[in-house]
Amino acid sequence: MELFFDLVFVFVVTRVTHVVEGHPGWEGLLQGLLPMVVVWWMFSAFGWLTNAVRPDVVPVRLLLVVAMTAFFIMGLSVPYAFEPEGWAFPVAYLVVVGIHCVVYLTASVDSARRAILRNVPFNAAAGVLVLVAPHLPEGWGWACWAVAVPVLYLSPFLGHIRGFVIEPHHFVERHALLLIVVLGESVVAIGIGAEGPGSHAVDLPLAVGVVLGIAVATGLWWVYFDGDEVRAEAEFERADERRRQHLAYYAFTGAHLAMIVGVILVAAGITDAIRHFDDHVNPWWLGCGTAVFLVGHALHRAMLKSGRIVDRVVGAVCVVPLGAAASVTGWAAMAAVVVVLTVIATLDHRRGLGGGEAHQDHGPGEQVGPGDDHQDHQQPNPEVGVPGK
Repeated sequence: MELFFDLVFVFVVTRVTHVVEGHPGWEGLLQGLLPMVVVWWMFSAFGWLTNAVRPDVVPVRLLLVVAMTAFFIMGLSVPYAFEPEGWAFPVAYLVVVGIHCVVYLTASVDSARRAILRNVPFNAAAGVLVLVAPHLPEGWGWACWAVAVPVLYLSPFLGHIRGFVIEPHHFVERHALLLIVVLGESVVAIGIGAEGPGSHAVDLPLAVGVVLGIAVATGLWWVYFDGDEVRAEAEFERADERRRQHLAYYAFTGAHLAMIVGVILVAAGITDAIRHFDDHVNPWWLGCGTAVFLVGHALHRAMLKSGRIVDRVVGAVCVVPLGAAASVTGWAAMAAVVVVLTVIATLDHRRGLGGGEAHQDHGPGEQVGPGDDHQDHQQPNPEVGVPGK
């Protein structure tokens, strides 16, 4: 059910990528990424929700399908979110907030039910700000968006949220699978670039472009999926309840947002590079997108103590000017990113960090997945302060 639910997020990411790629410049970037940041807050909130409530109960499944529909409408409305006719975006967002609250109130842990009631006003307030923003003068509209994002991401501290609990295996697996789905956008971007103006049958330059595009997507995948999820789960298991909540909020809701933004910029860069294979391309999308992804993953690793971060940071610093210098042609820009990601992945793997040395095998019946009874595998402490959803 959760993987099915994630499919609508792919569409949202695709729409955001289209806005960014179609409107180069800071205004187009913000008009694509600000709605993405708002959507991610509530989408990640459903990861917290299904960590506490079984998603295989019929009423919950039906409500999740309704929420999927609302998220899809938000995706359709992303290009119009800053215009009065884009009213469907905030309305669908408020519907999602309501469904999230209603389902959370069915959780078996009483502290979680109390916590969501304290959290809902902040989620709803952000939706109201986004709803009124297009109907105000342009400066005030931007101000509403600038306030809505901190209202969401600072709400755990403003509302002193307490009571949520996290089951490590499910939470780590949930975000890993979601990131795979998001990485699919970088693959889709190759096809979008090939089907752009002047599309034609596959020739040698296009075939090389596909190879380089797949190599970029593979590099991003390899950086994340070389044992990190195993080590992250092990760190989660060792953490006490308070630290577990901090890890869930910062290392997943926060750091994964950075990685998703990075994938969006990389996808825009791949589309641009495929369309202008032998011509000058945007000097920032590929390099900056890769850098944002690497920084997000470095933060993820630093908080979970799941591996070295120096190579990620150095790679992020190097790939921006390297990508800008190679932007004279699309193929060179993609090749530069491939080289940086290959070096990082190779160094990491050779140091033995990809072997999952922190792995702890589960015995028969011990793995906890989305369909398992999470409450059987966690000892919640209702009094623990939680900076999460």
